Amino acid sequence: MFRNLCLFAHFDQDNILADYVPYYLEAIRAAGFDIVVISTSDLSADDILRLRSVAHDVILRENNGHDFASWALGIERYASLVSGQLMIANDSVYGPIGDLSRAIVRLTSVSSDVYGMIESREINRHLQSWFIIFEPHVHASLAFRSVFRQPFHQMSKAEIIRKGEVGLSQSLIANGYNIRALFDGNFNNGQKLKISSNTSHFLWRELIENEDIPFLKIELLRVNPCRIGSISRWIDVVAAKRPELVPMIKDHLVRTSKGRKDDAASPRCGPASRNDPEFFVGRDYVYAAAGRRAASLFNYIYSRFYSLKRMILRHI
Repeated sequence: MFRNLCLFAHFDQDNILADYVPYYLEAIRAAGFDIVVISTSDLSADDILRLRSVAHDVILRENNGHDFASWALGIERYASLVSGQLMIANDSVYGPIGDLSRAIVRLTSVSSDVYGMIESREINRHLQSWFIIFEPHVHASLAFRSVFRQPFHQMSKAEIIRKGEVGLSQSLIANGYNIRALFDGNFNNGQKLKISSNTSHFLWRELIENEDIPFLKIELLRVNPCRIGSISRWIDVVAAKRPELVPMIKDHLVRTSKGRKDDAASPRCGPASRNDPEFFVGRDYVYAAAGRRAASLFNYIYSRFYSLKRMILRHI
């Protein structure tokens, strides 16, 4: 039996265990969770042994169905043996950039049924699936188990996001369970973000420095799909909290970015211009956090104007 258990989904394109993964797993174990790693990579015996030094079990499976298929396998084998909290996590983030145990204590200090680091409103309300904790009455429920009985290995990535990541939160909410995140866009002063965005990208620095969320999305550094200019300062931000993590991130980025068509080796750097979504999202955060209601509303209206302008220019 396990008190608390983390099911950790792993994948590496080169079948290598990157240094940041055991570093993250050590922090999860220090936070009071046993660990089962489910990997879709053909890891070497040495890498498996390295994982076994921090994990109760290491499961290797075929590379299909993405993380939800990995978690589903872990749930099938181990969930009935967990008396306390069940965590699902993956290797799509670098961290912890700061104190993970403290972040979990803050997260769970307000009673809820399900906990995550970031709540998103994209597509529909949901917790971003790279880090979620479920109380025992939730992970034992039909609403939870039925989500992970879906044939993820037959789904596209878009379908897995819709039926897995978003569907999981929506199924639990529909069955009366409460979800809570360290950051959901709402502030203690009664204000909230008005501009919908992928906050883990657009507000990456605010999340680490102001909200004490100790993670940085790998996709943001490696691909930078939203062309976030401020990400050029990531080394300074990470080094201020966990300098030993910087070389691990650099090594992983160099190895996994080679040959990518979407390689962001030379991303746009510097502050966002007034025409960039990043500029408006950043101001949205500042104004909402400060309780500046009128400024927040004006910023939102201005952002919609520029959004419409960009859409018209694309079609001319």
